[in-house]
Amino acid sequence: MKFYILAIVVVINITANAQMYVGSAYYPEQLSKERIDKDASLMQEAHLNMVRIGDFAWSALESEDGNFSFEWMDNAIHTLQKKGIQTLLCTPTAAIPKWMCDAHPDIMQVQVDGQRKAYGRRRHACYNNEAYRTYCVRIVRELAARYKETPAVIGFQIDNEMTTEDPYCYCENCRMRFVEWLQKKYKTIGKLNQSWGTTFWSETLNSFSQAWLPRRMDNPAIYLDYQRFVSDCTLDFYRMQRDEIKKIAPRMLCTTNVGGGGFVTTIDLYQLGKECDVLSIDNYPINCTVENLYGNNVGQPFEPSMVSFALQQIRGGRKENIWVTEEQVGRTALTQREIVPDGIVRLWTHQQLAYGCNMSVFFPFRAFESAHEHLMAGVVESDYVKRDKYQEIQQTAHEVRALYAKTGKLLPIARAAIIRDFDADWTFENGYTFCPDLKYLREVYAYYKALRSRSVMVDMVSPDADLSPYDCVIIPYLALVAPDFPEKIETKVKKGATVVMTCLTGVRNKEFHKFDGGVYQPLQRLAGIEIERQEALFGRKHNTLDYVDSTAICKYWFDKVKPVQATVLSRYNGAYFKDAPVITCNRVGDGKMYYVATVPEQKVIDQLMNVVISETSLKPIAHHASPLMEIAELQDMKGNSYLYLINFSGDLQQVVLNYPSNDVMTGEEWKAGTVSVNPMEYKVLRIKK
Repeated sequence: MKFYILAIVVVINITANAQMYVGSAYYPEQLSKERIDKDASLMQEAHLNMVRIGDFAWSALESEDGNFSFEWMDNAIHTLQKKGIQTLLCTPTAAIPKWMCDAHPDIMQVQVDGQRKAYGRRRHACYNNEAYRTYCVRIVRELAARYKETPAVIGFQIDNEMTTEDPYCYCENCRMRFVEWLQKKYKTIGKLNQSWGTTFWSETLNSFSQAWLPRRMDNPAIYLDYQRFVSDCTLDFYRMQRDEIKKIAPRMLCTTNVGGGGFVTTIDLYQLGKECDVLSIDNYPINCTVENLYGNNVGQPFEPSMVSFALQQIRGGRKENIWVTEEQVGRTALTQREIVPDGIVRLWTHQQLAYGCNMSVFFPFRAFESAHEHLMAGVVESDYVKRDKYQEIQQTAHEVRALYAKTGKLLPIARAAIIRDFDADWTFENGYTFCPDLKYLREVYAYYKALRSRSVMVDMVSPDADLSPYDCVIIPYLALVAPDFPEKIETKVKKGATVVMTCLTGVRNKEFHKFDGGVYQPLQRLAGIEIERQEALFGRKHNTLDYVDSTAICKYWFDKVKPVQATVLSRYNGAYFKDAPVITCNRVGDGKMYYVATVPEQKVIDQLMNVVISETSLKPIAHHASPLMEIAELQDMKGNSYLYLINFSGDLQQVVLNYPSNDVMTGEEWKAGTVSVNPMEYKVLRIKK
């Protein structure tokens, strides 16, 4: 009885804050009114206070061209509202009705081989097709007009997981849009030819109208522009829908959900974040990892730092909340490397809160009886029995809402940043990459993981970001740099920051032209070195280096470095470039500039980050020994500091605190020293500095 009295108090507090949402993806178009009413009661009992509906419901909303039916959605929203459950509506544009395809076959994307995609999947319509865009605008207007005054509707998710499946269309309409995009960018055909280097292989164009849509292994400069174009088309498609919603219902929050576990390379997420009221991620920690991005469909073992890597990428360095619009609750349609352990969904929901998420949406509420996603586990199975998964979600929703009622808005605080660039993503995957086995985001993650395993909070930022909040900046494999980038980094280092720059940074300009000397000369001078030679090897071959009294493997790319002002910290000792410097450090003003001339194994990066932490203000306020222990540092809106301790392991973990604290939920006081966190449990501590 006491438990349910507390739950009522939490509901009242959360309603007052109106900020913390815990809910589920829900599909009332598949259900009867009676079933929806029973579901609403189950959700209320599970302490859920919102649903996400409508993402694939176009045919239910518009069964024939212009024949709209919203009564089922009205009923679902009203029924759920009576149980205190609000709604995030989705525009249904990711899955088109069959009647639309039959009426306009040219809506379907054209593949790189010239064949038009057949109907039967999702996201197979061309973003640039005018008929498709007209239909999209019409359904969005209808939804916005109908629900603009509905208090239970908090906003719109636009489309669904844009560009996570094959986004590339080679239709003539897309080619003409590409021509327009090129004209706007280059103004003259001479500038385009110069930028693309078209004199090579006799590719010189006489007019913009001759431009083609490139494929992998075409001219890399053209392919880079094509990737930028595809990203811009996706952003335009999002803006088109958002602007229609805002014109009719300006109070509505607009978001879109980033799929692929956040590891999407086909759209510039920094630009997308600027267009959204709040940016959202679909979080599938067991299934969607960096490895899936590179074709390893079985993923990799669960690592808390992989999840935070994705969440921080979605945040993009912005001091704002983010949403999780889909959260894995069990098995998915993909083959998994491991079974989702009991209790882990609860913990990664806490982890989402630890990285500033104030919405968590479990996917789905009810397991599907049939069709494409019939393998997905739900909060409840199709028989609606309240089994262990339901009970875990019930406990989770109660905990995170109660915690948020105590703390209010929390945001992660970082003093280190890693620069991740979407131009680099596209550059490394163009088919003429510097080394085919070097996977950009995998190697960026190695530096992130090294810092997070030492409890150092890290923001993921663009090359254009303001770097003033950070004491340490990591620049891994930033292949393309703007002319003013070295000056920006030099200013940062001179003021006392520590910067770590790796090989392949600054090897090309933003037009994909090579710099004299292999690497942009201002960056070489800043690092206190000269690059004498650059070589690459396939992953099955490697070199070795000496660092911190041990030998380690290095792969893929090898700079031969000549120190000018820099101090040598490590040298190659293998078959290639033996005794040449591989890790150097240069004093610049009040700061230091490290250079790593190859792609070393993880232990070298870990050791280097130990050095960086020891000489900067990055020393964490708590530390631990287990890779399955998450320690996140946060602040509330009043500037109070918090630590979120989450133990993903099956063993008791000891965390060493450098400051006294008290437990937010229990009030228990802790002196500086050791705090124990039970297996598969968490603590949230308010730090007393």
